[in-house]
Amino acid sequence: MAEGSFWKTAPGVLTAVAGVITAVGGLLAILFQVGVLGGADKPPPAASSGSPTSAVASSTAADTAGQGGKPWNEATAVITPKEGDPVEAPASTVRFCIGAGMGINLNDSLDVAFEKMSGLEVLRSDPALSAGGKATVKVHLTTGKDVSGTITSGCDFFAQTDIGRYSLYPDRLAKIEFRR
Repeated sequence: MAEGSFWKTAPGVLTAVAGVITAVGGLLAILFQVGVLGGADKPPPAASSGSPTSAVASSTAADTAGQGGKPWNEATAVITPKEGDPVEAPASTVRFCIGAGMGINLNDSLDVAFEKMSGLEVLRSDPALSAGGKATVKVHLTTGKDVSGTITSGCDFFAQTDIGRYSLYPDRLAKIEFRR
């Protein structure tokens, strides 16, 4: 081995190790976020104050008290497909679009957390995974107000039931009710 060859390959080795560490860290973060690892029965963490969704995503005791029901981490989601029987799951496990997480993005501009909803209806949807596909939804907020808009039809709604992961794209979903 020529003198100095170790120093020529050390940066390459360090770069490769850093890449593996970053990939494993990202995978673990995703698995924690969707509840595969740890804390699936804990309430979702509140969004950071720097996030545009923080005003909508955080929950307070006043929010729960105003509904006269259970706190979010004890709520149940009833997911009703267009065809077939409704499925129940803990509301805190409901997600949309693996990257988006614990809510939906209406009209590409307003993030609405599931925790702030009493329900969601899919009024119409392009086929799942169609290029540029959209679904029109009506969101029933816990305040009693309704908000309508569009979401992508290229992502699925999913939740962790007592027997496994349940998933539906908007074109197959009728509604989701959050019961507290």
